[in-house]
Amino acid sequence: MSAADTTFPSSRIEERPLMAMDIADNTTGTWGGSDPLMDRLQHWAGDAYWQLLSHHKGHIVRQTNHGLMMEFADARHCVQAAFALNQLADALNGRTDASKHLHLRAGAHLASYGHGQLEPVDRDVQLTSELTALAAPGEVLVTAELRDRLANGLDADFEDLGHWVESFVQPVRLFRAHPTHGAISDRLTAEAQDLRPALAVIPFQANAPEVKHWVLGELIADGVIARLSHSIGLRVIARQSTSALRGSSELAEIERHLGATFILSGSYSIRNDKLVVTAELAEARSHTLLWTGHLQHALSDLLQEQSELLHELARTVAQALDKAHVSQALTRPLPSLDSSFLMLAGISMVHSHSIKAFDRGRATLNELTMRHPEHALPRAWLAMWHALNVVKGTSGNVARDIRQAREQTQHALDVEPKNAMALAVEGYIQCQLLSDPQQASHYLASAVEANPSEPMAWLFKSLYSAGWGSSSLSVTEAYVARSLSPVDPLRYFFDLLTGNALLADRQLDQAVACGRLSLRAHKHHVPTLRLLLTAHAELGQFDEGKAILNQLRAEAPELTVSSYLAIGSAESPMRQRIANAMRQLGLPET
Repeated sequence: MSAADTTFPSSRIEERPLMAMDIADNTTGTWGGSDPLMDRLQHWAGDAYWQLLSHHKGHIVRQTNHGLMMEFADARHCVQAAFALNQLADALNGRTDASKHLHLRAGAHLASYGHGQLEPVDRDVQLTSELTALAAPGEVLVTAELRDRLANGLDADFEDLGHWVESFVQPVRLFRAHPTHGAISDRLTAEAQDLRPALAVIPFQANAPEVKHWVLGELIADGVIARLSHSIGLRVIARQSTSALRGSSELAEIERHLGATFILSGSYSIRNDKLVVTAELAEARSHTLLWTGHLQHALSDLLQEQSELLHELARTVAQALDKAHVSQALTRPLPSLDSSFLMLAGISMVHSHSIKAFDRGRATLNELTMRHPEHALPRAWLAMWHALNVVKGTSGNVARDIRQAREQTQHALDVEPKNAMALAVEGYIQCQLLSDPQQASHYLASAVEANPSEPMAWLFKSLYSAGWGSSSLSVTEAYVARSLSPVDPLRYFFDLLTGNALLADRQLDQAVACGRLSLRAHKHHVPTLRLLLTAHAELGQFDEGKAILNQLRAEAPELTVSSYLAIGSAESPMRQRIANAMRQLGLPET
């Protein structure tokens, strides 16, 4: 199928929010008098009415028999304008006696426009006008079509009024919109329980007048959200919330409404069956631009499950976030950084290639545990730091690092007994460092049960299965972990443990391929070198294996077969295979 045949909404039809509003007098229930409505509004509110309308990206398009009709750039501004105009009316009424009070009532609908037409189709004009007759003074009624473009609890609190038949030619599903109360405080409470920075992906906008496929922007946002939603250390805001801010260019407004730390937005155009996307990633509070770029792929690629455009965009965003956090954590005093910055930076530095950054990761996570002693996640990652310090062979005191790792996981589980990451790290420690497969199995099963979408739980469960359980199950679990975090900045770690699973299952060529991918991203990683030398030795590729062993000894000069077996259980079949490979390739026993 060609890109031209791809099914999208027709570009011959546009849709824009349309709102009708009239004035209900305190006495008669309809606006009366001989003054034209525009003059009456001018006398009543002065310039405030038009200034407010302009602020919400709206303008008056006509005067009807019963009031005014206004058009807006998007659904969110439409309902926010209705609420603001009612608030203006209330404020002005407070300055006059009751006999002069005026009240507004509004109805809004998502109106259709023919291609190139400035006026909405007649049936939508009539429907929008008739909505005000059903609204009580101060009320805002919206149709289901407009309601679907809005986020409940963010843009408004909606009350479903069901289908109305008598007032319209055809049944119309109506909702009463109320201004939100407490949504921001509720969000702040939720944020206080989650230290991870939040990413808002705003639906991309068409940047050419002839491109009216608004759904393309939703598909781009949806695809990026799906690929980043399980990224370690990042909280990605659901599209149901970000869609409500489609078209907004105000970073402060997006931060206020969604609590977003970072904002990804952009535009797109279609050129010769190619989808051209321009994107930018910004830090909301400082307005700092972290990355901007252009991507181009076939239009049909967007509908593919393995879309190259979406994968490239998500991967680039994840890398840009990772780089920005680590850079700040390395160059600025830790107390000056927000906790959300420290959280993602600490996770990134736990797996850093740099010794300096790795050491700084411990300091970063320590800072977080002191700031937030009641939070489990920083402690879980600090425990991971200590565990990896042993596994990588860089610990100056193995027993101390293992003890400190377990202290952190136990503190984490004391404050949050079902924290999946803390359970997973404890399972990793039991499996890799304490040689207790029974306890490892218990903690890892609990981690998956606590959060089936936690990629590290599945990854460590794969590690356990490779060493103590079913090798084929280990491969499956590794691929589940990869599917949960397809563009994670810690990809090398996923590649390593996938290779470990394939090695356990004796898929040696595939294990080498995964090991090479991991080593390409992290050249000095000791566990990856152990994986590769084992696979090469078992394939009979001794020259390649000895070359890898030389790299390993350069990274860990004190390594012997016995010192390797002393870390963890010498009874593990996988550990025995690695030890035998080391012997075959010439590593000293002691």
